[in-house]
Amino acid sequence: MAGWLILTGVNGAVLVALGAIGAHAFAGDGQAKAWFDTAWRYQGLHAVALLALSLALLKLEPGLPRSALTAGMALFVLGTILFCGSLYKLAWTGSGLFPMSAPLGGGSLILGWLAVAVAGVLYLRQAA
Repeated sequence: MAGWLILTGVNGAVLVALGAIGAHAFAGDGQAKAWFDTAWRYQGLHAVALLALSLALLKLEPGLPRSALTAGMALFVLGTILFCGSLYKLAWTGSGLFPMSAPLGGGSLILGWLAVAVAGVLYLRQAA
């Protein structure tokens, strides 16, 4: 479980570094800046979500709720890499990671949020 906190910390550090670089790198290119800013916002949102979920994971006993939460977190990481990574690469080079990487990443982020909801439902059923 500490691995999730380490991953979250590294993600946050990368986020801040990218934000500093992007603030200067795309000042004259509106479209590239828009792609970069979208990637940065999504990465930031999911970095905070990963932090909160990492802390929640520490409190959950082994079982289905914890497994569902872990799956949601893994989907957040995958989605961040695919969606945000594709937009970052698009901003810097004009091409994404690979065809459909951004939509696949976005789908992973959505599924991650649904997995978090499932974890909540399972937790409530277990507690009842």
